[in-house]
Amino acid sequence: MLSAKPVEVSPSQAPSHAPHPDFAPFHIIPGLSNFRDIGGWPISTPSHTPTNRVRKGILFRGSDTNRITPEGEEKLRKLGIKTDFDLRSKQQIEKTGGYREIPGIERRWTPVFAEEQYTEEAARKRYELYAGEGTDGIVTAFIEILTAGAPMFRTVLQHVLTSASGDAPRPAVFMHCTTGNNRTGVFISLLLLLLGVPPDVVAHEYTLSDAGLAPTRHINVERLLKKGAFEEYGLQEARRKCERMVGARKESMEALVAEVKGRWNGPEGYFRDEVGLTGEKIGRLREVFTEEEADRDGLSNGTIDRFREASNADREAALNEEADAKGSS
Repeated sequence: MLSAKPVEVSPSQAPSHAPHPDFAPFHIIPGLSNFRDIGGWPISTPSHTPTNRVRKGILFRGSDTNRITPEGEEKLRKLGIKTDFDLRSKQQIEKTGGYREIPGIERRWTPVFAEEQYTEEAARKRYELYAGEGTDGIVTAFIEILTAGAPMFRTVLQHVLTSASGDAPRPAVFMHCTTGNNRTGVFISLLLLLLGVPPDVVAHEYTLSDAGLAPTRHINVERLLKKGAFEEYGLQEARRKCERMVGARKESMEALVAEVKGRWNGPEGYFRDEVGLTGEKIGRLREVFTEEEADRDGLSNGTIDRFREASNADREAALNEEADAKGSS
């Protein structure tokens, strides 16, 4: 297992240019960006009527913990998180100064890419795919993530299934890469599709990373520029490409959904053929991650309908209105 010197960062080293989203499904965790629960989304039946929801409080997604504050660590513990799955490659962790050990939360290093798959040359090629125009490049990168990271995903999901056995409260899991956008986002999207969340809702959930990363986007862009990303294009174009890299475009996820359908005949084929889950385990995952609509305070159908067609600002307003309504009920 990778061993690195834990990062020691003061809150003053993490400037913010935009506020952290305070609407569902986000949680404000000081020093941690793009952090949200994957639960609460509607699950459609064969008749396309949402009757169940993705269970909340089991799996959280976000960015790396290098800048998390002691208050942020305590909030993670209060959410019931017991395990932190770190998807970053060895080289990434070392270049950012190591990793952060959080008392009471076990860190498990489960990189998507093996060391030989994350050379400087390979990383630059992925940068071009992430930042390219259209969707062909980023879908190619997404498929590489899904195939290379299938063993990691099997480890995470097997951990969830094992932890969910018995009558005890289910311990929560935190899953992250660097920004919580591409690697983490792709796997979460495939899981939501497997659970029966409608593809258009999955695509919109993916785009929430735009709001989640807004407070730290300038940090990530400057980090990429400092590494020399796209320097051959000149500073202005290099910055534009870096900003595309840390964005989350709806059409990218829509194109991936279509590719998964053509390549694996849908998400179940991916989890069976690539991740290596049996039909029994897939069924068990659906059971663990599904709750009846009345069980918890998932998003209402009206909010989901608004969310599907709305702009980012309107989606935030819809979620805020629902939160206010529940708070006054």
